[in-house]
Amino acid sequence: MLYIVGVGPGDPELITVKGLDVIRKAEVITGWGSVIERFSKYVEGKEVIPLNYREEAKLLNEVMELAKNKEVAFLNHGDPAVSDYQLLDKLKKLAKEHGVELNIIPGVSSIIRALQIVERDLTQVIVITLHVRGEIDYSKLNALARTGRDLLIIPEPYPDGVKKIALQFEKEDPTLTIMEKLTYPDEKVWKYKCSEIIKGDAKFGDLTIVYVPSVY
Repeated sequence: MLYIVGVGPGDPELITVKGLDVIRKAEVITGWGSVIERFSKYVEGKEVIPLNYREEAKLLNEVMELAKNKEVAFLNHGDPAVSDYQLLDKLKKLAKEHGVELNIIPGVSSIIRALQIVERDLTQVIVITLHVRGEIDYSKLNALARTGRDLLIIPEPYPDGVKKIALQFEKEDPTLTIMEKLTYPDEKVWKYKCSEIIKGDAKFGDLTIVYVPSVY
């Protein structure tokens, strides 16, 4: 059995009781190293397989083979159904190929914390992830802003990811709310006009969400 466990946005206390129970009973723990590290006290004595991009395909196949006969927990940042569709599709395909049963455990997403900060409801925004593999069409952002709903955007995980977003709204020049490492002890929130981001040299980390108010 392979469990995909949404472990929450950063604060380890935001994991669900069910998610923690799955981690405790699992024989094997896998996922990205930074996520596993948050729950190190619960994985002592277990087989731990940290993933990395270079060996991702090989390691995931090893995980699937183990999941045929063992309880395996894949620790997934936030909630598996929020912005992680590419990974989720990959795991579903591999599970089917290896004959492994898959069980998804929901978690708290950093999107929820972002909504609290900008004082919006999920029904009032459009959530977009640019943290994906493949070509990205930035021109769609401005088109979505014309729908009258605000945007919550997960940028590309590079220092200029936020600037690429700001460039799409240079003409309207709205104030963006940039939220980094939500629910972590060093959570940060900034407000900048698009023009300030474009002309400035501010760099942001890979755990960032950008709020774009409706400009139409």
